[in-house]
Amino acid sequence: MSTSTLPATRTRRTGLLRRIAVTAAVAGGLMFGAGTANAIDVRAVTDDYLFKKSLSGFVSVRGTYPSQLDWSTDACSWSPDKPLGYDFTRACWRHDFGYRNYKKQSRFTEANRKKIDDKFYADMKSVCAGRWQCDAAAWTYYQAVRKFGAS
Repeated sequence: MSTSTLPATRTRRTGLLRRIAVTAAVAGGLMFGAGTANAIDVRAVTDDYLFKKSLSGFVSVRGTYPSQLDWSTDACSWSPDKPLGYDFTRACWRHDFGYRNYKKQSRFTEANRKKIDDKFYADMKSVCAGRWQCDAAAWTYYQAVRKFGAS
C-alpha cells in the first residue's frame, strides 16, 4: 500500500467503525429499551384523557392503548344518544371510559364518580353551546347518572 492511500484508508475505516458503533447503539437501544418505551402510567393516561383533553381531543385519541385501557361503551346506555337532536354520543363515550377504567383501576370511589359525572355534564354542555333546550337535556342526563350511575 502506498503512503498516499494510507490516510484515506484509515479515514474510511474510522468512518465505517463509527457507523457500525452508532448502528449497534441504536439497535441495542431499540431492542433493550422497547420494554420501557412501551410502559405507560395507565392511571395518568386515564386522567389525562378523562379530565385534561377536550372532548374532541379525547375522541381523536380514543382507542390509542386498547390493551391497557377499557374502551368499551354502550354510548348513552338506555337513554337516546341524540335527545332532541343534540348528539351526546361522544360525551357518553368519555363517561363510559371514565367509569370502566376507574373501576378497572380500583379507583371508583363516590368522590371520583362525582368528578367523572361532572366532566360528563361539562362535555354535554360543550355540545349544547348555550342552547337552552340542549342544556335542559344535559341537566336531565346528568341527574340520571348521579342517581343511577353507581349501580
